[in-house]
Amino acid sequence: MITAYLLFAIAALLMILLAALIWRFWQGFVEVSPEEEELERSIASLNDAQANRVSDQQITRQMDTETGWQIMVRRGQRASRRERTPRRPRR
Repeated sequence: MITAYLLFAIAALLMILLAALIWRFWQGFVEVSPEEEELERSIASLNDAQANRVSDQQITRQMDTETGWQIMVRRGQRASRRERTPRRPRR
């Protein structure tokens, strides 16, 4: 009977020790220094700026009115082609 209690106590101590080791490892893993936090913020702001950025070539290239007109006509033709295609009847 005493061996059962002893075995239970040893198992409980081992589980507590394992939980403490996991806790200490996790605390060291997730702890972030102020320098790392600042670096992550700067990287996030750079990523946001890059996501909303238009290429330099598109910004600096001046479009003449003829090119703009041709682009509008092509887009209008694409839209009208989609409307003209007959649809198959549903079954």
